[in-house]
Amino acid sequence: MSGVPPGTGGPVAGPVAALAGLLAPDADDVFTALGDRTRRQIIVRLADQPDDAGAVARDLGISRQAVAKHLRILADADMVCARADGRRQVHAVHPGRIREISDLLGTVADGWDRRLEQVRRLAEREDQRPR
Repeated sequence: MSGVPPGTGGPVAGPVAALAGLLAPDADDVFTALGDRTRRQIIVRLADQPDDAGAVARDLGISRQAVAKHLRILADADMVCARADGRRQVHAVHPGRIREISDLLGTVADGWDRRLEQVRRLAEREDQRPR
């Protein structure tokens, strides 16, 4: 891996290099999937307990068909997976993908924390200057 995600225009350095997959254009489906409140509710529900579409639909108060549509989108984004359990398809959150998303957002948050710390130090220096 070269450290340059396709379509990003430049190299990715440091801890962000490990997140290059989520910075690539083909990862846009992850963020599109997360852009829908119902899909976020489904992810939270499945993180609590893997289950079939019918059970998720009952818990969320929406139709099974709507849940099935959202599950397809989440599966296409590699955020959920399914396994056969008799005649049922049991869906579960794909923990590796969720961790990648969490790591990416954590990297962004760390950057903001560093900037805010710099602002705090600068403000403290300004407060200590004689007037």
